[in-house]
Amino acid sequence: MKYLLLAIINAIYGVMLLLTLSSDTPGYYLVLIIGLVLTLMGIFGFIFWIRMAISNNKDEATENTSIESWFSLIKSFDIVLVIGLLFRAVILQPYIVEGSSMDPNFHDKEIMLVDKISYRFHEPQRGDVIIFHAPKVPGDDYIKRIVGLPGETIVISQGKVFVNGMLASENYLPAGLKTENLTATDIFRQTLGPNEFFVLGDNRDNSSDSRDWGILPKINIVGRAWYVLTPWNNHGFVAHNAAILQKDKLMKNIIIYALPKVVNF
Repeated sequence: MKYLLLAIINAIYGVMLLLTLSSDTPGYYLVLIIGLVLTLMGIFGFIFWIRMAISNNKDEATENTSIESWFSLIKSFDIVLVIGLLFRAVILQPYIVEGSSMDPNFHDKEIMLVDKISYRFHEPQRGDVIIFHAPKVPGDDYIKRIVGLPGETIVISQGKVFVNGMLASENYLPAGLKTENLTATDIFRQTLGPNEFFVLGDNRDNSSDSRDWGILPKINIVGRAWYVLTPWNNHGFVAHNAAILQKDKLMKNIIIYALPKVVNF
């Protein structure tokens, strides 16, 4: 009975993988191969079980050997698959970049591996490129760069970003790119509380980020971009470049930074 049960489970799971597979699935070909292998192994196992059930005493030894060989193979494959799924869920997970909000450093349709475990041992840092669950769009994941850390005050004025009154020099952005304020006021200001982060897209003119929907709670962070897999001309480890806070270039109107946070009711 264990042979039949294992064959059915593998066949069903394989068919489900194939039915839910789409062209934008991360690791498309890997998932396709796994789905096909599971389905075929399940079908073969069912055939072996039927042959064993109807075999006579003369053929019983041969059929038992066949199904035992199949059982050993599929059990090993399933163990490796479970370990891989656990690895994906806890340590590294593939993601596909959609859109141009991180141009020119990350591009549409790039496939990257995301490190999901390192933030269990240290706090997110300024400059980290992260993937997170969008606070205002359930079900969507965004990729942005951390600019502000818990306890800091972010001010955007005249196309520049200031952190605690100091100009943030962002060398990872194209020369001359301005960070526009997306609110109706002349100056954007946001003070971060505990476990709150301020994130921006590298493509400041085409990014939905903390200027638009506010702070990012730490609990929403999935992980840290780790390695770009494709396209091949861009593959490699992700560089997490942090903005340099220039203490000698303070806001001209420092009182704007020091004002208490305005709460709208």
